[in-house]
Amino acid sequence: MEREFGRVEAILASAPPTIISWDPLAGELLRGHLEAEGFPGTTHVVGGETAEAAAPLILLPPPTYADYLGSGWDVRLRSVPLDVPMVVLARPNVPVRSALQLNLRKSGVALLDAGRPSTVGAVSSALRMSLEGGQVIDPLFIESNGDQARAQLTPAELRVYALLANGRSNSGIADELFLSERTVEVHVRKIFAKLGLGDNPAMNRRVVAASMFVASD
Repeated sequence: MEREFGRVEAILASAPPTIISWDPLAGELLRGHLEAEGFPGTTHVVGGETAEAAAPLILLPPPTYADYLGSGWDVRLRSVPLDVPMVVLARPNVPVRSALQLNLRKSGVALLDAGRPSTVGAVSSALRMSLEGGQVIDPLFIESNGDQARAQLTPAELRVYALLANGRSNSGIADELFLSERTVEVHVRKIFAKLGLGDNPAMNRRVVAASMFVASD
């Protein structure tokens, strides 16, 4: 164990951890925690790139599915070199697990639930574990990512959602379910709200909602 600990310290001495976060405040709080836990030189970058990363990474993606896709975090996670150890603090409703390419990764990785009060305290041990080549995935991420969001929908909304996810227009959904187009529009607005898809001009909410439906099946 002492030999392995020495190897970890050698890695940290040559390449201190880098935090890449979506939320500036959360990233700074975590940086301060790691400094206090014996990780001097830890740096923090808001929304930084990962493709050229060499240091161990601690990644804090957005807490909602819409922001995760809309801000390019899926691409950011997929671009992390496969030999770079990393710790990811995310919410289970965000589909980060597939982006980590766990079956291809040559280095250690930890995926922790950012919503747990104890998670911040576990980051330092998770970081050491990833540097040793280990892998730990919070059980919440093994479950389907879209289940929690879909559980909020009423039976009528689920019927509309299923057709929307299959590419139907509002008028097509109305014809299929014998509803007025106005009623379908109301259902669609409620579906978007419950899925956390705000009115963002840069995002096609129907496409994002459809991808969430597929991810939860």
